[in-house]
Amino acid sequence: MSFPPRTLLQNRYQAIRLIGQGGMGVVYEAFDQRLGHTVAIKQITHGDAQAFGREAQLLARLRHPALPKVTDYFVEEKGQFLVMDYIAGDDLATALVRSTQPFSLPQVLAWADQLLDALEYLHSRQPPILHRDIKPANLKLGEDGGIILLDFGLATS
Repeated sequence: MSFPPRTLLQNRYQAIRLIGQGGMGVVYEAFDQRLGHTVAIKQITHGDAQAFGREAQLLARLRHPALPKVTDYFVEEKGQFLVMDYIAGDDLATALVRSTQPFSLPQVLAWADQLLDALEYLHSRQPPILHRDIKPANLKLGEDGGIILLDFGLATS
C-alpha cells in the first residue's frame, strides 16, 4: 500500500518519492520537517505492531559506519514505518549494471572488509542479529566510497 508524494506522516515526514520496493515493504525518500533533513522511511507491509516495535528498538541501538541509523518508528493507519538515514547514490546491483568494466580488486576487498566488519558487529550483539538477505541490491555505495548494508526486513535476533 503505497501513497503519493507530498503525503505527510506524523505531522513531520513529507514523502518525496518512492525509492524501493521489496517483499517486506516499500521505501520512500522523505523530508523531516522538524529537523530539516532528508530521511528514508520504510513502510512495513507484514507483521504485527508489537514485534515491529521490538525490532525497531533493536535496530535503533545499532551504531556502525556500514549500517544506517534508525531514528524513529511509528504505527498509524497507513501501516508500520521505520525512519532511518537516507543514503544517496546507487546500490551495488545498479552499479554493476552501469559499469562497463569490473570493479578493481582493491575496491572489492575494501567493500568485503567493511561488510564483514558490519556482520561481525551484528553477530556480536545480544541477542545476535542475523541479516539473512545480503545481496547487491541491499548494499548501498556511500558518498565516501564505502558500502552500507541495508534492508533488515528478514533479519532475526
